[in-house]
Amino acid sequence: MLRPQVSVARRWLDTPLSGAACVVGWFLASAVFLGVVALLGGPTLADARESLYSTWAIQHGRMACAYPPVSSLTKVLPVEFQISAHAPPLWPLISGALASLTGIGHGVAFPKQNAFGAHCGTASMAMYVWAVSSGAVKGTLELGYASWFALLGGVVALLRATGRGRCGWEVAGAMLLAVTPVVWFPLLEFFHPQDLLALGLVLGGAACALRGRWIWAGALLGLAVTAQQFALLALLPVLVVAPSRARSRLGAAAVVAWGAVSLPVVALTSGGALRAVVFGTGDAGTAGGTVLWETGLRGPALTVCARVVPLLAAVALAWWVRRRLGPRALVPAPFVSLVALCLGFRVVFEEGLFGYKLLALGVMLVVLALMAGRVSGGLVVWLTVAMLAFDPVPVGLVLDGRSWGSNAVIGLKLISILVLSLVTIWGYRRWRIPAYAVPGLVLVVAVGAVWPPVTSTHLATLPKWFWQTVLVGSALVMVGGPLLAELRAVAASASPAGLVADAERHRVLAD
Repeated sequence: MLRPQVSVARRWLDTPLSGAACVVGWFLASAVFLGVVALLGGPTLADARESLYSTWAIQHGRMACAYPPVSSLTKVLPVEFQISAHAPPLWPLISGALASLTGIGHGVAFPKQNAFGAHCGTASMAMYVWAVSSGAVKGTLELGYASWFALLGGVVALLRATGRGRCGWEVAGAMLLAVTPVVWFPLLEFFHPQDLLALGLVLGGAACALRGRWIWAGALLGLAVTAQQFALLALLPVLVVAPSRARSRLGAAAVVAWGAVSLPVVALTSGGALRAVVFGTGDAGTAGGTVLWETGLRGPALTVCARVVPLLAAVALAWWVRRRLGPRALVPAPFVSLVALCLGFRVVFEEGLFGYKLLALGVMLVVLALMAGRVSGGLVVWLTVAMLAFDPVPVGLVLDGRSWGSNAVIGLKLISILVLSLVTIWGYRRWRIPAYAVPGLVLVVAVGAVWPPVTSTHLATLPKWFWQTVLVGSALVMVGGPLLAELRAVAASASPAGLVADAERHRVLAD
């Protein structure tokens, strides 16, 4: 009997690796990620104000003013340092501890408590003056690199829980994430390391759920909510599909982990952190432009649709999947697919769309591809278009702009043209035309239509609702594939023909 031929690459990817080899692969992927982000300008200052003040106050033990109020006094600060919202507490606690360990800004004395004023009213002004004089801003931004390791750990844990770890797939997956532009966005487009941290904890929690370690799953998912509230979109469906006997342990662990981080911070700040704990940065304002925004909804109705409806949709989908699949809802492929779909609801109902909000969908697309053992052309096209729709290169920013910023944009555009061309040509091989080949060809023409770009790719100027429809819609179709396949398989096995086939299969095995 002839055995099917296996490519050299596939044999290497399936080959088990030693622990040392895996560690080397992690370090190489980390070096690539950190190197690319640094070359493109390093962590951006945009939105960094959401966590900078909290980091500096925690670094110096001034917890009472870790969440200074937003006041008219902050209007006199440069726009990059004007507080509009605060990040949830987990990332400021981590970055504050790291800043203390590394001694950021230690050359200049930190302001005395009396400089912070009554109710911390002048705390942001005092900390801003200190940060500028001590040069602490750049070092604090670079702490954002630490969030990459949380994401990497979560991906590795999930791959190992699904049987794709400790082999070439693990190293290849880490490297693929390191060169994926969507993963750069939370550090380059806007400073949101808390998103990377939250997603890493979500993936770690999902891995624990697949292994049946429900207390650990609840603890990690609860911690994820203290990093960024979109983690609720993963916690709630996991709670729904968990076995009845494990649900109480999962929920209790999540509540304890959330409370252990959030409640002390709220108490020590005299309630100043309450808004950040409950809403995070979700109420910081938006530029609009999404499908939901274009409906004309405003005020409380818009807030409910953007923040509450995604949670209800995630719970409803998980409940329906549990009804249809039962215990099979915890099979790795449909389970991870369900979590990915629920995380995607964040951008389905968003008021404003930015590249960093595509992080979860982009990472889950990569994880599902690694689990399936196949990186498709459609995935490559999606990741490339996401880069072109939201430029990841910060050009001309005060601290992190690079003189080669414009050249980097041109270089990325050249790379994208090459990638799209190769993927499109590969798609047309042997006259087989997959779904991604036609849009791939169109995009090759569209990307090269305006040349040379000066500061931006022209695709980024298209309306947000257009990119939301194209990118989010196609991503949901791709991540939902494994769940849909499992639902069809269960439906087919429950049909009369399926029952007869199962009975015949069991009879043959018995013989």
